[in-house]
Amino acid sequence: MVFNHILNDIRGKRMIRSYTAFTGEIDDVELAVTEIILQLQPHKNCLKSTAAIVTCYHEFATGGIIAELYKRLKFPIIGVTSTAISTNGGFGQLDFAILMLTSDDVTFTAACSPPLKQGLQEPFRQMYADALAGLSETPKLILSAAPLMLDYAGDHFVRALDYVTGGVPNFGTQAIDNTSDYSDSYVIYNNRAGRDFYSIIAASGNIRPQFCYSSFSPEFILAQTAAITKSKGNILMEVDGAPVIKYMEKMGLAENGIVSDILHSVPLILDYHGEGDTVSRVILSWNDEGYGICGGLMPQGAKFNLGIWDKHDVLKTTERTIEKIMQSEAGTFILYSCLARSYSLGTEILAETEKINRLIAKKKPYIFSYSGGEICPLRNESDSNSFQNNTIIACAF
Repeated sequence: MVFNHILNDIRGKRMIRSYTAFTGEIDDVELAVTEIILQLQPHKNCLKSTAAIVTCYHEFATGGIIAELYKRLKFPIIGVTSTAISTNGGFGQLDFAILMLTSDDVTFTAACSPPLKQGLQEPFRQMYADALAGLSETPKLILSAAPLMLDYAGDHFVRALDYVTGGVPNFGTQAIDNTSDYSDSYVIYNNRAGRDFYSIIAASGNIRPQFCYSSFSPEFILAQTAAITKSKGNILMEVDGAPVIKYMEKMGLAENGIVSDILHSVPLILDYHGEGDTVSRVILSWNDEGYGICGGLMPQGAKFNLGIWDKHDVLKTTERTIEKIMQSEAGTFILYSCLARSYSLGTEILAETEKINRLIAKKKPYIFSYSGGEICPLRNESDSNSFQNNTIIACAF
């Protein structure tokens, strides 16, 4: 099915035009690409500088559709796999969405890193240098597509990119999928899909991004506080002076050393410095020593509270986030929500995805997907980039 694109009008202020496309055609590469091209109409809609963000079910990334699409579009594409997606033309779990950004006075450049298995600093330096090639000014926004690699906390990616960019506002997501070991989580760059590289779009010129995020309403955060007494990076070893598994047993999340199947979706809400700027974390996996491998850094000495998932609170915080960004004059929205938020929805797995579509689809061009980890500035200023779990984030421009 072909859907009409949504146009972000300039109206004297907005200097980016945005177009979206959606398809559920996964078996026929030519048909899928044709549907997308018909919706985007790049031959008549592309301005001086163009790039695109995609999100999709993993078979789109590995089955040849992305590669053929890049061959036809001939402009940079970054993106990730996800478990559910939404854009103006539709929403679903086994589908593909793309947001095309094009402008005469905003320059979009893109790059990807070399493989990250041996470290981040040099690959990120090279990636950013490639993105800056030919630019005469510092970017005002980085859009990130990050891999989900248990060797790194999401904070490692954020800090490494901050180091080379000097703190340019960074917004993006980690790839995710439905497997227990994340083996179908892919990052996309142009005609490639892989599990060990990072890709970015750098936007410079006449762009003024705004950011918004939400996690839990206060009434769904338990009052009982615990302290991280031993950790290493994103490895959680001890809580309140005891092995982490003992803490989980105390909280009813493990029994006789066996962890509950739902533990990877239990929110750990950290206050790093006791200043109220909280970040949320999840335990992604367990190592052979019985330590929790978390999505983000778990600094020793930090205190945390457990959050409680509630379907109505998830949908409420989603609606609150959308209402806030709708108050701006921005004409394009990019949204990501932690996969763990979808677990609270029970059999209505697409309730959040559907709500976002209903609230935005007829008003603004947008793209949304579930995330393995959320990258977003905590405030609308530089040097505030953060990594989150259990959060819905939005970027508007």
